[in-house]
Amino acid sequence: MYDDFNDDLMTVETNSRFKCSQGNNGVQQLTMDDYVVSFTNAKDERVQVQGFQSAKGLLKTSNIKQEKDVIVVDSDESSDEVVVVKSPEPAIRLDETQARIAKLSFDHPLLVVAGAGSGKTATLCARVIEIIKSGVEAPRVLVITFTNKAADELKQRIFRYMQASGLIKVDDDKKSAVTSKSAMRQMPYASTFHSWCYGILMRFHTRLGFNRCPLVAATEAEHKKLMYLAKDQLEDCRRLVQCEYMLNIPPPPLPQDAQSGLEPSIYIHDTESRWNEVLLMAKKTTGFSIDWQKITEEEEKESVKKSKFTERAKAKIQHMSLTHALYQHLHSAIGQGRGLVDLDENQLDLGLAFPGKDMVQQMMSFVYRSKSKGYNPAQFPQIERSVLEAYNGTLRRFGLVDFDDLLDMANQLLDNAEVLQEIRNEFPYLLVDEFQDFNRLQTQLVLKLQVGVGRVTAVGDLKQSIFEFRGATCEENYHIFLEQFIDAQVEGRALGAMETLTTNYRSHKSIVDLSNIVALDTVDEKDTQLRRLLTPSTALDTAPVVPVTVWNTRDIRDEAATISSRIKAILDKGDCLASDIAVISRCLNFGSYKPTGAIETELLRKGIPFVVRGGHSALKSKRMQLFMALVRIIANPDDDIAAEYCLDELVQNIGPVNSKKIRGLGKDKVRQLSLFEQMTHASTNTSLLTKSARTGLQAFLGDVEKWQQLMGDKTLEWIIKDIFAQYILKVEEGDKDKNVETSAKKGDIEDPLLDMVLAILDSLYQTPELLSATASAEAGNDSPCTMELLQAYSSHLCLLSTAAEDKGKLKTAKDQKPAKYEGAVVITTVHQAKGLEWQHVFLNHFIENMFPMGYRG
Repeated sequence: MYDDFNDDLMTVETNSRFKCSQGNNGVQQLTMDDYVVSFTNAKDERVQVQGFQSAKGLLKTSNIKQEKDVIVVDSDESSDEVVVVKSPEPAIRLDETQARIAKLSFDHPLLVVAGAGSGKTATLCARVIEIIKSGVEAPRVLVITFTNKAADELKQRIFRYMQASGLIKVDDDKKSAVTSKSAMRQMPYASTFHSWCYGILMRFHTRLGFNRCPLVAATEAEHKKLMYLAKDQLEDCRRLVQCEYMLNIPPPPLPQDAQSGLEPSIYIHDTESRWNEVLLMAKKTTGFSIDWQKITEEEEKESVKKSKFTERAKAKIQHMSLTHALYQHLHSAIGQGRGLVDLDENQLDLGLAFPGKDMVQQMMSFVYRSKSKGYNPAQFPQIERSVLEAYNGTLRRFGLVDFDDLLDMANQLLDNAEVLQEIRNEFPYLLVDEFQDFNRLQTQLVLKLQVGVGRVTAVGDLKQSIFEFRGATCEENYHIFLEQFIDAQVEGRALGAMETLTTNYRSHKSIVDLSNIVALDTVDEKDTQLRRLLTPSTALDTAPVVPVTVWNTRDIRDEAATISSRIKAILDKGDCLASDIAVISRCLNFGSYKPTGAIETELLRKGIPFVVRGGHSALKSKRMQLFMALVRIIANPDDDIAAEYCLDELVQNIGPVNSKKIRGLGKDKVRQLSLFEQMTHASTNTSLLTKSARTGLQAFLGDVEKWQQLMGDKTLEWIIKDIFAQYILKVEEGDKDKNVETSAKKGDIEDPLLDMVLAILDSLYQTPELLSATASAEAGNDSPCTMELLQAYSSHLCLLSTAAEDKGKLKTAKDQKPAKYEGAVVITTVHQAKGLEWQHVFLNHFIENMFPMGYRG
């Protein structure tokens, strides 16, 4: 945390009244129960040993025994006999509150406010089991959650619970096959809302005008392609309107919203029929001729044949090129004489509504935000409305829908009384998890399915809402649910009930207490309806008190050094594995800046393995991959993969054509030449390459030869810095730090990536088992580089780059010797980390407007 504290070390003890007092040594003290939060500038070496002991270690040293969860045991009420089956790990383990909530009335609404680590998933699954035990057929229970991962976990846990309760029968060889057909037929329907809505769309798509069920455009890359097509479609619509004007074709009546004074949309839905009319009139007026009907029929045939979106998009682009040719003809023949503006030279200025370098990305962000909230395009200004309608129209033109369409179309289908009744009969019971993360469309689905029915259970926590940037409407969701279900009065009594799960089984007491303080500011004090949902969490009585430390560091490097030093101290103590430690950031990429890049560097320098989840490691950046390719080709010129990467990316004046010529050399030889040898021959072949291409190739080959000849003379660090000065600093990349500085003095370079590769070199020197006997004897910062040392460094780079995003165990030696630290520290984002557990957690960049983010770009 970057703040200025006057004292080098401040320890804060707090009590629930949060009163401030002055200690004997002048340090401010806040008493609040018995946990410790220490604020420090990290300048005193004494702090390096504070707060390292984990919960497991404290339990061992203090002889505190953890209480076991209460096990719910069910008996058959129709028999006096009770069969007790002893099991060390019961399938269903609930405490008293969880067990009571699981059995509350199933025919009335229930809102469960479940704090972090309170066992909400177990309670929800146990409630599903109780509903089935009451006589409801399992497939008639609908269980909805937020993510595919959570849905899979729900399925697995419900499957185990049903097996333990004897509610499901599967073949002996498929006892764990939750996805088997026999198991699926006997289980509740558990999925995300998007998956469930697509099933509804598959059944009723004809009611929305589709001849066949549309496919889902699932990836952001597909969405961007659609947006580019939508932009072109808007220009096509503008040209159509001007063509109609030039040919005196009366425009169709304005839509109802335009008649009411709103600006009409630029986008036109039925362009094909209107372009056909323009073509017919153009033939009569100017003699323009083209067999449009034949082309249209061929396009339709090809559209049926070509199932891939990209191929069908090419056909659409070809059609628009024809209409463009028609426009150019009419503007030349008629428009210029009337003094009409040439729309090709005066295209629509979308930058006014969507400023920024990546305009298409800004447009997509607007579309995502608008559709997730269920906004009507007509409520936006003309440009924004036109973009939204053009994007949606382009989707429909190709028979596609996106994820928000699934929700919107399901809502449209449920507006039909027949469809709604059929779905309600099919799923009379609804249970939803992670309710705080639902958006407006998802909440509307809950209302349509259950208003007037009331067999709904919603589980969530207002304090855990972190997906507003994806369209989640947390406070609105709870207001609606409370008004419609919980507080609604029937015969003078509340229709539903609200319960809370407050015992945190996951965290230390200090973390729980601190989170309660922070949570008080999440809801406006005047909002009494939501304030009652902010029930404080409580830790187990046996939970240890472990310091929560807030560090004040000078800069990014100091923060990284502090975090890595503490991680190393924890691991050296042997109290936990590396995989029990996490570094959590708000985001792994802020444009060109990587908040965790410096931490990765320091972990590498100390030889601590790590994995990056929820983003890409700096080890996977383009510049790092190019550096690795250069090192590999110096160490082994026969490495064709590295040579090809260098040829395409680093050699000056070599384009795709020259690259193909070089690769064709030597194919008729008895011995196939390596690519590096082909490059060498091509560099002097005047008939093959131009002078500029040969010059660029000769310069690159000369540098490689120079570095090879410097073995035994210069250190490896010198060679690395020279590689950076000659090549890597010249590579432009989106994630390259903008603050790179190179002074006139050779090798004096400031670059985060250079720091990282030098840190990897330090870790190699500190790990003798990664080096051969010869290289190990010669290794050292001041020792001349040898080819064996360079080859070891190259292998080490490749292994670390591969392992940084692996989920498996890290291997750091060529002979696969075990690493010094077992497992790998997890570097991830706060959104990826939700619901996961580690013994030690570090939050980097814990500063204002970043945790949480104040500006989202």
